Parts: sequence; C-alpha cells; structure tokens
Amino acid sequence: MKYYIIILLLFFIYSCSNESKQKSRSALDLPDSLTFEYAKGFEIKHQNNYKIVSVKNPWQGAKDVKYDYLLLNKNVPLPSVALNYEVIRTPVERVICLSTTHIAFIHVLNETESIVSISGTDYVNNPGVRQRIENNEIFDVGFDNSLNYELIASLEPDLVITYGIGGQIAGYNQKLNDLGIKTLIIAEYLEDHPLGKLEWIKLIAALYEKEELAQEYFDAKVLDYNSLAQLAKKEMMKPKILLGLPWKSTWYVPGGKSFLAKMISDAGGDYIWKENESRESLPLGIESVFAMASDANIWINTGTVNNKQDILKLDERFTDFAPFQESKIYNNNLQVNASGGNNYWEQGLVEPDILLKDLIKIFHPELLPKYKLVYYKIIE
Repeated sequence: MKYYIIILLLFFIYSCSNESKQKSRSALDLPDSLTFEYAKGFEIKHQNNYKIVSVKNPWQGAKDVKYDYLLLNKNVPLPSVALNYEVIRTPVERVICLSTTHIAFIHVLNETESIVSISGTDYVNNPGVRQRIENNEIFDVGFDNSLNYELIASLEPDLVITYGIGGQIAGYNQKLNDLGIKTLIIAEYLEDHPLGKLEWIKLIAALYEKEELAQEYFDAKVLDYNSLAQLAKKEMMKPKILLGLPWKSTWYVPGGKSFLAKMISDAGGDYIWKENESRESLPLGIESVFAMASDANIWINTGTVNNKQDILKLDERFTDFAPFQESKIYNNNLQVNASGGNNYWEQGLVEPDILLKDLIKIFHPELLPKYKLVYYKIIE
C-alpha cells in the first residue's frame, strides 16, 4: 500500500512538472498568436510576456528595410532582449498621430481620448476629435520638415505614430528618438488589398492591448466585404474604369496590383491598367492616358473636382471622353470638411465594405437598387 501511494505521488509530481513545462513552452513558443490574412507589411510575434512587432519596407520604393519593436506592459520588468529593440510600453495613453488615417483606427478602438496632437488638424473629420481640436485640447504639430519638435516634446507622448511616402521619414523618426520620444511607423497605404489596409488595426490595437476588439471588428468587415465581392462577381459585363486626373503634365494612376485596382475588380469593374504589376502609383503622360481611356465607360476618383467645368479647366479635350458625355463621372469627395479634409481617406480606411458598396452601386446599380452612396457622388 505504501509503495502504491509513493508511485501515485511520483506520478502526480511528474504530471504537474510536465504540465508546467508544457505551459511554459507554449507561452514561449507563440510565434503567430495573431493571424494576418491580408496584410503583408507587418508581423506580430508573441513571446512569454511581450510582443515583437516588425514593420517591413514602410515607404514607397523601400527594399530590405525593417523596423523592430518590443511591446511590453507597463507593469512588467524589461526582459534582457529589450536591448535589441525599441521598447514601447503598453497600453499607450498619450499618442500623437502624423496621419488622419491613424485616427480612424483609434476611433474603432474607442481610444480617441488618448490623442494629444495631430499633423494637419484642419483636415480631420472625426466629430469627437474635431471638437477637442476646437477646444484646444489637441494641437497641430506640423508636417515633415516643419514638424514642431519642441511642441511634440512638451506634450510628453507615450508614442508618435508616423508614416512616410519616402525614405526621409527615417530621419524624422531618428530625430524624435534622439529627443527620447518613442515612434512607430505605420504603412497601411502600401497594402495591395483593402482588407490588408484595414488589418493594420491589429497593430494599433496591440498598442492599447485591445487585440480582441480589433479582431472582432476586422472579422465582421471581412465577412461583409467578401459577401459583396461575391455578389458583384456574378456580373458578366464589366465596365472599363478610368481613374484620376492629370497634375500639370503627368497623370498618376494606381498600379495594377494596388488596393484600388483590387477594389475595382471586386466591385465588378475592368480597370484599364489592371495588367500592370506595380502596387504603387504610375506616372504617365497625358497623351498615353488619352489613348488608353478612349473606350472607358466610367470615370472615378477625379481629385477635388465638384463639377464638369472643373474638369474642362484642366483640358477641354475631356469632352471627348464617353464618361464625360454620358455623365458617368464619380468622385470620392462626398464627405469633405471646410478645409478640404476628405473622409474617404480617414474613416473610409476602416470601412472597406462601404467603399466597395459605393463602387458596386456605381458599376452595377441594379445589384443595390435601394443603396445610397456614402463616400462617392456623381459629377455633373
């Protein structure tokens, strides 16, 4: 009997020890606690009690560029590996946004009260944030070379969320870091899928320790977006789509692998430059665009114009375009504030399903007979 009890005790001790080892091992070996279905520009790996974030090639033309961050709860001691990373303590409570798109992410997480400053306050559309701007609770820190580093430092932010079109952002980030200010670069605009852009909300959520909320929101939007794409996929007739307007002597159009090209395809449209392999903007000569656009059916995203006369001021030859003659021009500037801030680029970022709905309504109105455009309007 005594030996039986000893054997039971040994078995119990071994089981507890083995279970403890398994728990310890599983806690340390969580390389992909979050799954990323569409986003390609960042990764989050969970370790024992911290997260490693990697942001890859965060501006146009970047190659083999990577920023690594260690996200650690404020109450947890620094691990030895922290020396190899820029450490961001979470949850963040005071943040500065250098893009209005960051506001949309933070709004979904119910954390706009954490925003203490913004780059370009005039262009903000979010009602709650606008009210705080008008109450002098949120300040404008300027843009690029005109960043007000003194103001930023005085606000004592936990983090400055940055972004950059070109490599110069590395210099701005370094200057902030030299002042003892934490930065994290976001590059959602480079994603080639609308849901990939939205998926960056998971990274923003990690800063606030609200990953579950972000996942729930993302999953709902994925379901809505893909259901709409399936609806449009049934349409056999696909209108040819022209985008944009020229700037001086150059016409910039999204590459064939860009998120806009993907959204046009998902809405049942035939993008004129769909065969192009780039995800970035293509600088084209006006004459070459005229040649390609000769058989376009619908024209969208026409800059800041509000009527046909605005278009003709750029070039009277636009009267020859079929979309101009048939009044099939639609611009994504239905929601613009008094300073020209376009909510399409702010709140639209976190509503890819609504943007897709707008395009389906434009391309195939019969599929959504009762739907009213939210971000687009017809140009007459």
